[in-house]
Amino acid sequence: MKKINYISILLIALCNILQAQVKITDGVSSSPTVHKDAILELESINKNKGLIMPKVSLTATDNPSPIPTHIAGLTVYNTNIANPTAATGVTPGFYYNDGISWNRLEVQIPNVGDIKYSSLPTDHDGWYLLNGRQINSLPATAQPNASALGFTNTLPNSTDRYLKAKTGTEVLGSTAGNTNIILTQANLPNTAYNVSTLSSPTHNHTYSDRASGAIQSSESSVTGVIDNGSTNSTTSSAGAHTHTFSIPLGGSGTPLDLEPKYLSAYIFVYLGQ
Repeated sequence: MKKINYISILLIALCNILQAQVKITDGVSSSPTVHKDAILELESINKNKGLIMPKVSLTATDNPSPIPTHIAGLTVYNTNIANPTAATGVTPGFYYNDGISWNRLEVQIPNVGDIKYSSLPTDHDGWYLLNGRQINSLPATAQPNASALGFTNTLPNSTDRYLKAKTGTEVLGSTAGNTNIILTQANLPNTAYNVSTLSSPTHNHTYSDRASGAIQSSESSVTGVIDNGSTNSTTSSAGAHTHTFSIPLGGSGTPLDLEPKYLSAYIFVYLGQ
């Protein structure tokens, strides 16, 4: 009977261990209950303490040392600097193991002056829309950063603009360019087209026309044209001569559209928070 009781107690204790959730505090917690979705919860009563991860000295990202083997999910804080310029080098910081190698945990923080595209239409998280506004209208923390970048009075206006790399002589934030251009004669190839017929002895010309009215030839011979039929006529004979002619191209000076296909977005500059 005692043996049965001992086994029952052992089974109950084992179940409690398997289902245990732990909350660790640095004092008396106002809510000792662990969050239902947490297996472990840490609480700083005065909100002045943090979690220190295990500190280790890694040698390379492809080497599990000082851990015997790679273990997926293992997280540590590395204190060592080893071959920092190499692909497998390590520097101080948090690393997690994916079962094959160590990977550094990094948070990418933007620098003042960084530019980005976004679908958001308004300022956010230290990013300010480049819309041509006055620098003195920005928050006090952003104004000196804008001035330090070279924006003295206003932010550049990026409306309907593309970004391009700055040349050595350009002023930061300057705008220029056109979306179309009209070709001038100077834009055409440097090629001359001279059209002239060969000179010929005294001769005349024949023609056929169905139009009404009269036609004036270059030899000053006028011949009437019959409306209801085709008539072959001959001009008067003239001395030896050549003929020149021009062909109208039918142009209208319409500008060329230089804008490629695009996706519109907002452009922001980071001026800090």
